[in-house]
Amino acid sequence: MVQLYSEEDLLSRLAFSLQDEEARPVAFLTGAGLSAPMVPGVSTIMNSIRNVFPAEEQIKLDSVLSNHSDAGQKYRVAFEFLEGRRPPKVAQRVVRAATLHAFDSEGRDASFLMQHAETLEDEIDSWKVPKGQLALGRLLSGLPLRLRGPVFTTNFDPLTEIAIRRAGGTANTLVHVDNSSFISNMRVQTGTSVVHLHGLWRDSSVLNTSEQLEVARPAVTAALRMVLARHTLVVIGYGGWSDIVTSALLSVLAEQREEDLDVLWCIYADKDVLEKSPEHAPALAAFGTAPGNIKFYAGIDANHTIPQLEKRVEKLLNYSQARRSASVGSTLPGWTTITRDALTELRSDASPAAALTFFDGRLPTWHDAVNTHIPTRELAVAIEQGILNDGRTRQSSLTVVTGPSGEGKSMIALQVAAQMANHGDNDYRVFALAGDYFGSVEAITSLSKGSSYLLLVDEAHKFVSQLQDLVEALRVSGRTGIHLLIVSGDTDWQACGGANYAWQRSISTASHQVQGLSHIDASTMIAAWEDLGPRALGDLNRYPTSAERVEALLDFSFSEGVAGRGTLLGALLTTRYDRPGLREHVRQLLEKLRTRLIPTDRNTTLMDALVAIALPHAYGCIQLNATVLASVIGITKAELEAYVLYPLGEESAITYGSGRIVARHELIASTIIDVCLEIGYDLEKVAAKVVAAAASEILSGRYSDGIIELAYLSSRINDIPKLALASARSAVAAAPGRLSYRTSLSAAYRKSFAPSEAAKCNEESLPLLVDPENRNQLRGFFTEWGVTEGILGNFARNAVLAGLALQDGTALGALSVKSAGRALSCMLLAFRRVCETQPHREALAALAAASVVFREIQTGQDLAWLRAAERVVDANGHPFPRATDAATIQRDLAVGLKWAAAHVEAPFPTTVPAVSPSFGDLVRLMTR
Repeated sequence: MVQLYSEEDLLSRLAFSLQDEEARPVAFLTGAGLSAPMVPGVSTIMNSIRNVFPAEEQIKLDSVLSNHSDAGQKYRVAFEFLEGRRPPKVAQRVVRAATLHAFDSEGRDASFLMQHAETLEDEIDSWKVPKGQLALGRLLSGLPLRLRGPVFTTNFDPLTEIAIRRAGGTANTLVHVDNSSFISNMRVQTGTSVVHLHGLWRDSSVLNTSEQLEVARPAVTAALRMVLARHTLVVIGYGGWSDIVTSALLSVLAEQREEDLDVLWCIYADKDVLEKSPEHAPALAAFGTAPGNIKFYAGIDANHTIPQLEKRVEKLLNYSQARRSASVGSTLPGWTTITRDALTELRSDASPAAALTFFDGRLPTWHDAVNTHIPTRELAVAIEQGILNDGRTRQSSLTVVTGPSGEGKSMIALQVAAQMANHGDNDYRVFALAGDYFGSVEAITSLSKGSSYLLLVDEAHKFVSQLQDLVEALRVSGRTGIHLLIVSGDTDWQACGGANYAWQRSISTASHQVQGLSHIDASTMIAAWEDLGPRALGDLNRYPTSAERVEALLDFSFSEGVAGRGTLLGALLTTRYDRPGLREHVRQLLEKLRTRLIPTDRNTTLMDALVAIALPHAYGCIQLNATVLASVIGITKAELEAYVLYPLGEESAITYGSGRIVARHELIASTIIDVCLEIGYDLEKVAAKVVAAAASEILSGRYSDGIIELAYLSSRINDIPKLALASARSAVAAAPGRLSYRTSLSAAYRKSFAPSEAAKCNEESLPLLVDPENRNQLRGFFTEWGVTEGILGNFARNAVLAGLALQDGTALGALSVKSAGRALSCMLLAFRRVCETQPHREALAALAAASVVFREIQTGQDLAWLRAAERVVDANGHPFPRATDAATIQRDLAVGLKWAAAHVEAPFPTTVPAVSPSFGDLVRLMTR
């Protein structure tokens, strides 16, 4: 039996911890015990389920329940019986009816209340809230932001949110009934987040059955583990059933990470009862071998203990025990409510230091939106005025903000929302969607008409279908006062169909493309940096005047330069850091991350993860996704967000969304690679892992253009031959039968100045030519082999292989302008070299024919090869065929290649096919 402590022990522990300067924030896990008796318990709900059925089915239900003694198990079995015999809406009606026991109907008809559930939470004084819940609401409204964590609850009712709002606080209702993560909701706490892990009484499905409650939800588990590692968790009113929360705790213990835990588990039953009958607390059995930092407290009645805790820590609360002015207005499940009070709380984090980290590339948060050291963008002011103008005419509206990554779109949207929430002369409520739970269109259209609303949706491409349904519902209903501000990357918005949808047919629409800085933006940015001092200005200190600094910033904002395509983030980095300065900045970041282990893999650090992200990005590949990265690191996708993406995002190192994970900017990515080279970090090992993971994904059938780019990463690496070789070898090892990977390996050998190894690689790959899976890969293979033979001085072999790549043949796959251009370049070089020493008539004829074709189809290729070839033909007085004379061109190519095949420097292996005399597909490209 574990040690059981008393209520006094609990109060003393919490009061001491909350007053400790290094205290963890306090999170709560609550269950049915916190809402009782206002919301009926298990027996009443089971009776409601029983009354759904006629007498004969009630008898059957009673018989099924008689096989179980535990109340919790009876509850689950009753819902399983109900859901097996009635549609889902009946179970939802049972939950709604149970919740409405806590609502003072004031004589209103029960069916009316059931139909208008979405609006009842606005009537916060009509809810009957237990004393413990009310005290918890006051604690969560009054504690300093740094001490306040989220509330996780298995309850369906809204009483915690009602209690917080009665105390004048802001409650954000988050619903996670699936495997979606809530980490993004936790990134910056505004108000108090109440996370419903089993569903909500309205606007949500609910989880009741054993199958639903025990199903694996790894993303939720990983998010819970992250919260457990950072918070003191007070478990109160929760029975410890077998569900997602208990599973998460047991998982942490199984990993022997008990040092990350600080759990205070409260049990309603008295110590004497538990010592005689420990089955009264399932948690005691589940955690019987729990380490010292999970403490159990017996005899804890929430309605007594939480009010006592409130008294103990009263000095920490920012208001007296007298009731504060209640927070009024609608809430929206799944969305964060942004209020003036919440933003005021965040100003304590809006420091000069926070502004500097934002300028260094950190993902923007709400405290940045109210940070006076970060200037408001000109577009944010314009968008706000546009929305206010629509509001004055009582229209609903849609504002779409798109643009490339790194242009500050999200920050502009946050600034608009903060300005509108802070307005003193308008009545706007602001909601922001940070997670994956959009909720229902009905919940939005049912918002109280007494206010106007701004709904901010970042990464709007993920919700395009819901947004289309919403604007159509607004059009049909004629609903006014709802203003949507949606943000998306331009390519994502195009890909999801949002850019081509006729939004203006349903709603007043304004669109803004963000690209570069305006002169006003640049001027205010420079003024802000000058106020912050030399560290903010960085390399701009070398300019003597503000005007020159503004011009420099504008130049970098729009220019193509070392940072790649001009973006705001690129301009911030490039102007503030010279190369040595940025390198030192990145070096310090890597040193910091080198000591931070990934919890589920004690051999891998956040530095390892960051390098894996930066490596493809540094070479222009921005297609790394969560599946591939998780495989590289050796963790699950759910763990990836909690233990890698979230902390690296906080360190201004990466950005993620739209299915892609990249460094905050190409300049950061390339500098990471430079520093890794300086410190001797094993980049080859990282490259091999990234490519192997991508190739394995393709092999398993999960094909995408982005993963293809990763698998062929070696083709992009031209500056570090060993890195290209490691990448190419890894792809071959992952899929030995794929011919195109062998082709890439040959190219990597060439770049490594090992053409003999490249030629050997190609000869060893010949058995793969007969595999139907390699169709469409043969032309590239022959061209690459030809280039290799040319480097070795085997020009007749070079010409034959180029001819194989250009000839007709369905087994070779389609001949494109691109593939033909490469092979023709190879052929021109080969025959030119032959004719420079031995100007045979057949070789000159082929060289002239190839020159004509190349000139006709070339689309941007380097013409130096062509001009050099034409000079050799002219010098030997050989005529060129007319471009319209297809027969002569085909004949001359065939004759020249036949001559080359008879004069090869060394015999080909017998499995190399013969060159066909037909080049019809090639000459047809000239008339495309």
